[in-house]
Amino acid sequence: MISFFANHSVFRNLFSGLFLLLAGSCSRIDHKQSALDPKGLVSQNQYDVFMLSVWITIFLFCTVGGCLLYVLWRYRAKNAEEAKEIPPQSHGSSFIETGLIIASSIILVILAVPTLQGIVLLNRVPDANDSESLEKLGLDRSQIDGAITVNVTGKRFFWVFEYPQFGIVTANELVFPATKAVRINLRTEDVIHSFWVPKLAGKMDLMPGQENFMWFIADQKKIMGESDAATAMPAVHDGTMRSKVFAKQKFTDEFEPVGGLFYGQCAEFCGNSHAYMSFRALAQTDEDFDQWVKRFQNAQNPNLQTKSYDPQTSYIKNSYVSFADNKLGAGANREYRSVRKTSPGQSPQVAPGAWEKAHSDDYEKGKQLFSSLQCVQCHAVNRTGLGAKGPNLTLYGLRTSLAAGWMRNDEESLSKWLKNSNEIKFGNLMWNGEGIDDRHPLRNLQDDDEKVNQLIAYLLGQS
Repeated sequence: MISFFANHSVFRNLFSGLFLLLAGSCSRIDHKQSALDPKGLVSQNQYDVFMLSVWITIFLFCTVGGCLLYVLWRYRAKNAEEAKEIPPQSHGSSFIETGLIIASSIILVILAVPTLQGIVLLNRVPDANDSESLEKLGLDRSQIDGAITVNVTGKRFFWVFEYPQFGIVTANELVFPATKAVRINLRTEDVIHSFWVPKLAGKMDLMPGQENFMWFIADQKKIMGESDAATAMPAVHDGTMRSKVFAKQKFTDEFEPVGGLFYGQCAEFCGNSHAYMSFRALAQTDEDFDQWVKRFQNAQNPNLQTKSYDPQTSYIKNSYVSFADNKLGAGANREYRSVRKTSPGQSPQVAPGAWEKAHSDDYEKGKQLFSSLQCVQCHAVNRTGLGAKGPNLTLYGLRTSLAAGWMRNDEESLSKWLKNSNEIKFGNLMWNGEGIDDRHPLRNLQDDDEKVNQLIAYLLGQS
């Protein structure tokens, strides 16, 4: 028996494959972008269909393989004389062939029904008035009625997230309430991209000239696990999420530092830096999400932007104004905050005790550089900027990631990015866009640490 297996490479390969399969099953499946660790309704459905197909495949493998082993053993040649004999030849049994066809059809139906149900589920948000379907899916009507819509636009090589219900726009980090359904409208401004967030909703392509759709709803119980909401879903609006993510582990570690952080990726080759076109999905409690929306609405509301000081106006405490400060350069303005109520004519120059600097000198100089280096031509700060060539940078200091999810958003990474983004993300338009060559001021920051530090102070100060 031993010599039989030793002389047949097919069996050696079979057992080697089984050994590798069993060894691989010992690794964790809950790493950053694992479809085998679903945390949402849609992803759970896709996981269930996948596991059904796996068990069917294992059943077929064992059945066919078992029959093969039985035949090889039962009809083996026991001696040299038997090896010379030619066994009687006959056609297949119609009974067996019919049975196999019927069995195959049944297996296909078993797999096809949940697959089609999953396709329907992925492409249509459940009807809030269909109580029977909601009960079957384990959803509450409020989760559907309170659904939010996010218009996702893929660009080379980053993501734009627009929230039309709230009139706000951000980039590369999708913030959403864990208790509500999220409708995703997908479009692209250039080539084909693919929106993939495996733990929540699977994958959908973004096609030029076409709008595709997907949706998801998180499973809050799975996100929280044994912890509370504040631990599993730190607030984004006040920077808690950012600090918790950075404190827990290295940015490149394989496992999620907090339950409410999900990793997404462009899953369709779209150019040189396709592999670096990532994003984050950040789950929030309803209260924290509302706070985040309010902060963005205030930041992107042109009527709430800081205005120049008016000598005819009195200002209440904590009012912000823009006023000339020659220390920053000729004709430069600085933001001031009132520390008490002021009367008309009490400008920061006349009554310095009534005002304090809203930001550091480096922040203000970085703000000037952001304009003089032509960054404003591609990036919108504190406005919606849907048509901007580059990512919207409103409240940029709250983000956990840089370069469309590729780097940790801290001073060290931002410095490397500003000095030479092409070394990090080859082919990106910030370095290779139209009109950008070696004479462009952006390409001359490599040896100018002072300007880089001022830009960092400004960008991370957007929080």
